[in-house]
Amino acid sequence: MSLALTMSVCAHGLAEEHSLIMIGPRTGISGSSPLLGKEQKYNFRLYDIAALWRLPWHWPIGETGWRFETRLITSAGAIAGGGDTGFVATVVPDLALTGWNGRVILDAGLGAGLFPTYKFGAQSFGGPVQIVGTVGIGVNVMSHGYAGLRLQHFSDATLYGSSSLGADMYILELAYRF
Repeated sequence: MSLALTMSVCAHGLAEEHSLIMIGPRTGISGSSPLLGKEQKYNFRLYDIAALWRLPWHWPIGETGWRFETRLITSAGAIAGGGDTGFVATVVPDLALTGWNGRVILDAGLGAGLFPTYKFGAQSFGGPVQIVGTVGIGVNVMSHGYAGLRLQHFSDATLYGSSSLGADMYILELAYRF
């Protein structure tokens, strides 16, 4: 069954090689009143390095110059809040809509995050593995320069119980494009 689904997806799209698209620093802040979930006990700050990888499938949208692309966002860095700082790493498969010769990118993805430290002051994320949902918009401002804004939600989806809280991060991205 999964082989048939994979073959049908691959047959209708075009394939490219896996490659690194861009890499760069990101910084983000949370608010105490997130878009998703309960009110936070603390404001969080995120500092990381993110890499965007091209996955092999893409689908042109007619002759418009727009297309859907599959990508993978990976990141590693630090999250701080409640007087504590911890390591955070994410892996997020992503579907992007690109247009105007690749100058504009809209994307959304769902993946996983690793928080070895998941208690920050009185706030607990519940456990070390989190679900990561993200949406972003970006522009390629020059041949090797990218700038974007991203909303990223961390949550355990009550995997560790109903008392844990997630966080919404509002992230500024800058990157070098290859």
